Amino acid sequence: MKIFNRIILVVSTFIYIIVGFFCLSVSFSQKANQWTLDIVQSLVGALNVSIAARIVIFILGLFLIAIALLTIIGNIENKRAERTVVLQSPLGDIFVSLSAIEDFSRIVKNQVKGIKDIKGKVLSKRKGLDVTAKVTLYSDRSVADVTQEIQEAIIQYIHFTLGINTEIKPKVIVSKMAYKTVNEVQEEPDNE
Repeated sequence: MKIFNRIILVVSTFIYIIVGFFCLSVSFSQKANQWTLDIVQSLVGALNVSIAARIVIFILGLFLIAIALLTIIGNIENKRAERTVVLQSPLGDIFVSLSAIEDFSRIVKNQVKGIKDIKGKVLSKRKGLDVTAKVTLYSDRSVADVTQEIQEAIIQYIHFTLGINTEIKPKVIVSKMAYKTVNEVQEEPDNE
């Protein structure tokens, strides 16, 4: 895939340079504009006379269309591949869905006191997993203590679930602070 990306980069850079020079030459002066027009007319004249030139332009057009289509397909496949984590085992590869890893929010909510709501998001990047938790906390505990417990619980969950020991630095975004209602305070001893 790296070779294909380099080919696309070279071709698109070449096309942008040609179009850029064309736009600059047309905007400079009347002579540059006439020179550009003469080149285009000579190319069109060559196409009318030579069948080999038509074949070359036809192949070039097919090549550019194929690159455009493969770029679209590659981007779609890349998005699909990013939604899974591949684990190596002696019997073959194991694909774990990122949505399965995002279930940490239910475990962490039950494990850490002081969380009213938590929503997790996990992205797979080349450097590893990017874990973000957006939380609503109760105001009866210190934000620093609760967020640290959340981070530790997320790290433990992912290490246990995936069986990997890579460094994970989860980001915790505290979106709201909530006060416990009388009903929530009364129900709390029942949950312990």
